Amino acid sequence: MSSTPLISVLMPAYNAEKFIAKAINSILNQDYLNWELLILNDASTDKTAEVIDGFTDQRIKVFRHLENRGYLLCCNELFEKAEGGFITFLDADDHCPTNRLSACLQQFESYPQLGFITTDHQRISESGAVSSIHSIAIDYQRYGNEPDYNPTICCATIFLRRSLLLKVGGYREFFKNIGGEDYFWLWELSKNGMGKHLNVSLYNYLQHPGQTSKNHTNELSLFLPELITLLKTEITNAQWNEASAARALKTVTESFIKSPFEVSLRKAQVNLNHSRNPFFSSALQVFFAISTPKQLKQFCYLLYSYLHRKLRTR
Repeated sequence: MSSTPLISVLMPAYNAEKFIAKAINSILNQDYLNWELLILNDASTDKTAEVIDGFTDQRIKVFRHLENRGYLLCCNELFEKAEGGFITFLDADDHCPTNRLSACLQQFESYPQLGFITTDHQRISESGAVSSIHSIAIDYQRYGNEPDYNPTICCATIFLRRSLLLKVGGYREFFKNIGGEDYFWLWELSKNGMGKHLNVSLYNYLQHPGQTSKNHTNELSLFLPELITLLKTEITNAQWNEASAARALKTVTESFIKSPFEVSLRKAQVNLNHSRNPFFSSALQVFFAISTPKQLKQFCYLLYSYLHRKLRTR
């Protein structure tokens, strides 16, 4: 491996005028210098383009869409354009510490057999305050072999060899209107290469109302854990199969999406950490959808979970 390999940082951007300057500057300030930052402006309607144009560093490569195509397709396009021996991500509303690239690269120098790594991350509020620090132990051999093993990972922290990307390919368009493409892709990486999780926080994940991960309107996105687990069970050899994907989609749709109770319950579970009004509004919908004793028990547990969290945060 070259002592200073090129690292490609991929940054899809849509209406990120408030955040993208900080994201770009966090790459410009890296203590590792041999990188390229590939920014794809996905037909933003705000001043994202003007902010990007204010940067003149030749390592920044800018691409534009005239029509919005969405995060998944933007990433796949940037995968094709990336020239680095290593590839990673930085979302346009996030930022990272100055040693992120060098610290990640050091892992590959120390462990030449590595195909990819992930890292710990911090969640940041719009005010800039750290709202939580996420540190977790992850066994990627287990992740690749046990469908029910689903640790919470910030997939934007993925840092991988180009050779593994070429072997696995990009995101599956199956997930375009659902989300969760990165979790399934991480499973594919785990099946095809050696992975490691680095317990160092090297990514700052900004939480705000407009972020892409909160804007999927397809109700299937509420049941991504179930869908991805089924896909991993069906596609045991990590070779994508449309028929298997269709079976998994049908199972999740019939088991959850067609049930008003299950949909309402999952929405309420998502709102557990929100303010009082959104939670109780969704909880009320759960109550009116109850039709069995089992569902009544699930509703009672939902209320217990809400009260327990409120008491714990006092």
